[in-house]
Amino acid sequence: MPSVTAEELLASVHGLSPEDAQQIADHIDGCRGLLAAGTDMDTVQQHLKDQGVSIIRALLITRLLGDHPSRLQAAREIVECSPARTPDSALSRPRSQTAS
Repeated sequence: MPSVTAEELLASVHGLSPEDAQQIADHIDGCRGLLAAGTDMDTVQQHLKDQGVSIIRALLITRLLGDHPSRLQAAREIVECSPARTPDSALSRPRSQTAS
């Protein structure tokens, strides 16, 4: 799948500035490079987080990386379930389960 250009992003995603569109397009290219090198999606998500990419932008980037029939739902699941975006399991457990 060819990379999305900043111009294509500007045309299809309303409200993006040219700078935002270019930054997102650059992240897409970087992530495609990581995936092409055999990096798994969890590592790609950690990379995006390390780069300071917000969850909503990570969702957009991830959606544009794949060619899944329900890409938006698949991208949402990838981003939201990524270890990079989920809190530590001990912190996310209900209090009744953390007290011994």
